[in-house]
Amino acid sequence: MKLYKTDALVLRNLSRGDIDQLLVLFSLEYGKLKVMAHGSRKITSRKRGAVQPLTLTRFLIHKGRYLDSVRQCEELESFPELFLRMDRICYASYAVELIENSTVEGEANQVLFAVLVETLRQLGRGDPEIIARAFALKLITLVGYKPVLDLCAKCRKNLTGKALAFSPPAGGFLCADCARENSENQMVMCHRGTLETIKLMLAWELSKLGQLKVDSGTRGELYYVLKLHLEYHLGYRCATEMFIDKLRNRNNRYNTKS
Repeated sequence: MKLYKTDALVLRNLSRGDIDQLLVLFSLEYGKLKVMAHGSRKITSRKRGAVQPLTLTRFLIHKGRYLDSVRQCEELESFPELFLRMDRICYASYAVELIENSTVEGEANQVLFAVLVETLRQLGRGDPEIIARAFALKLITLVGYKPVLDLCAKCRKNLTGKALAFSPPAGGFLCADCARENSENQMVMCHRGTLETIKLMLAWELSKLGQLKVDSGTRGELYYVLKLHLEYHLGYRCATEMFIDKLRNRNNRYNTKS
């Protein structure tokens, strides 16, 4: 028998039959994996708690001909603070969805694994929206789609002035002159403060972001910058982001009525 060990975060679990589950994992040593956890849906199964989504688990896995299977597993960390607030669990799901849709099976990225785990810890302590945006920026950088931040992405001149724009097709921020000449639909106008906030989010450790004060205008621009950039480079619209949008709009309507 061929066995291997790995620490992995459970991204998703899918029911298979009456008692089995297919797990989608993001592991330290092997990147994204799909494995079968036989019998894990049984109430008496020792695997049951360790294969829940958003659980960091140590796995002993048997190499199968077509699909690997879990032999043993031990829960390492479960991030209980995430489940105390809706915004925390929503942004944790956002981070997990981005990981699943931006990584390739079998390709390890140990830095990204560490960033994901630390993100889940910090989501339970700090500002969930800002932590999630910082995670998305770090993920974009680590998978090779870091936007141009220091120069205009088109003319390559220094970014001067307060008014800027962001263009995913161009690869980053545009100066005011290039923004006026740009005919692409995928562009968002933004202020220099948004650019500087992005630079800080990339430079700082996630644990320091509690010190970062971000106003509502900058939050809105961050939302559109990341939304456009992720959609352009990953080729899909994040379903969790759409759910967060609906939840936010519903709460805004409720607050207006009250």
